[in-house]
Amino acid sequence: MPVKMLLNKGKVPVKIYTDEVESSTFEQLNNIAQLPFIHSHIAAMPDVHTGIGATIGSVIPTKGAIIPAAVGVDIGCFVGETKVPLIDEPPATLKELAERGGEHWVYSIDKDQKITGAKATARLTRKNAPLMKIILDNDEKILCTPDHQFMLRDGKWCEAKDLKPKVSLMPFYSRLDKDGYRIVRHPATATEQGFHGYNHKIKSVEFIEQQEDVYCLTVPEYENFALSAGVFVHNCGMNATRLSIKANDLPDSLKQVRQAIEEAVPVGFSMHKSIYAKNSTIIALNNILEEQILSKHPAIIKMMKSIHRTWTQQLGTLGGGNHFIEICLDENQNVWVMLHSGSRGIGNTIGRYFIRLAKKDMEKHIAQLPHRDLAYFTEGAEHFDDYVAAVHWAQEYALFNRREMMRLIIETIRKPLPPFEVTKEAISCHHNYVAVEDHFGEQVFLTRKGAIRAGEGELGIIPGSMGTKSYIVRGKGNLDSFCSCSHGAGRRMSRRKAKSLFNSQDMEIQTQGVECRKDKGVVDEIPGAYKDIDEVMENQNDLVEVVHTLKQVVCVKG
Repeated sequence: MPVKMLLNKGKVPVKIYTDEVESSTFEQLNNIAQLPFIHSHIAAMPDVHTGIGATIGSVIPTKGAIIPAAVGVDIGCFVGETKVPLIDEPPATLKELAERGGEHWVYSIDKDQKITGAKATARLTRKNAPLMKIILDNDEKILCTPDHQFMLRDGKWCEAKDLKPKVSLMPFYSRLDKDGYRIVRHPATATEQGFHGYNHKIKSVEFIEQQEDVYCLTVPEYENFALSAGVFVHNCGMNATRLSIKANDLPDSLKQVRQAIEEAVPVGFSMHKSIYAKNSTIIALNNILEEQILSKHPAIIKMMKSIHRTWTQQLGTLGGGNHFIEICLDENQNVWVMLHSGSRGIGNTIGRYFIRLAKKDMEKHIAQLPHRDLAYFTEGAEHFDDYVAAVHWAQEYALFNRREMMRLIIETIRKPLPPFEVTKEAISCHHNYVAVEDHFGEQVFLTRKGAIRAGEGELGIIPGSMGTKSYIVRGKGNLDSFCSCSHGAGRRMSRRKAKSLFNSQDMEIQTQGVECRKDKGVVDEIPGAYKDIDEVMENQNDLVEVVHTLKQVVCVKG
């Protein structure tokens, strides 16, 4: 489906992928289009609706400025000089591949530990990212962000900050034979033949006082790639995980499953009773928070009472609103676990603080803006780098929060369900963030507010509502949408209006067949308050293709 509506009232046009747009949303999109630093055009996804400050479901490219109304930044990866071995051509650095553009053939490893070729695209993912240094037993040095994942020798994943000396990594060995052909050694075959020492071990791991622009590859089919240093790492990547059991393995009543999840994962305003004081994630996040953010902006502490206790206890919690945990069935009756959550109270506090700071910084110019909430930071200005560092921290926190929740969920549902294995993680994606990307001949800050990246071949999640379908999708790399798609169905009405129109009886009817809360406390999340997910998907069939169709059987809400 091509663009269905085009607005030309601002300095740039707005391309809209739906006919269902409120007048207030039109006004908000037009306000954004008035800003002088918008590049090319604005894209509005099929789930577009009015938000606070900026429009939810909008994709906004900016040159030299960022609007704090969109919270978060892309997760960073490796420094630009990191080399990647390529198939049928010499190795190249990530920066070189990003500058060349297009697809490149890299080495990936499949689930059987066999090395294969895979198509990949490179891009700059973040500017001035904090780094750590990893040295392997072959004396190769890798500079990366603390959150990037490395493949261990047993095929599991470990973030850089959690690696320890002597830990074995999945190896990549290759050489040229006498005829000039490249030979690679499959890790699985080497193990079968008794080469148990065939791996790479960590020599040292350290955090360093250095920040650089970082890059990564997107490898859609395998989600990993080899570094010239000789190891395999995860590519960039709501969480969705498929289990090894089928629908007929589930108990007749799923109430016990829902209750087990609600007991393990605090929802709403609840949090864990204790702080994970010795958790390496907490320690790393706290160091960055203290040294790079709170030391410069102590006023953030005053905005959130007991901040040092609360954010640590909220790690691994769901929150409220449209956040959810679901057990779903796909078209083949496979069981999936899917969740949606964010950076909890600390992320909200950081966002509100910098929005206020942007307004204060622009006091002399605020009257010239189409709306006060569109106050912005100009690249190079006093608080620009602090803002980017702060929202990057919030985005990392959100990522860790989802991972911790998924761990808790998988652990707790093993009790009421028959034995299972976790067979595949479909994706972990952000939908409120700023990324550095190339579009229409320019490098821009691309804000996706209530939208996800849908580059060619990239996997994503598009949830519906409590009683409708959700989708695992593969991006088509549509240029006019800035390689984006919707992050869900999108609200059709406000929460207040939903509460006035619907009651718990309506909730019972609209969530029939789903084990979930059906009381008035969640009526604002009733399916009738959201757009028709089938129509939303039809409006973006040129943005994504459907890989799996999911239908929830359990839904946990705050």
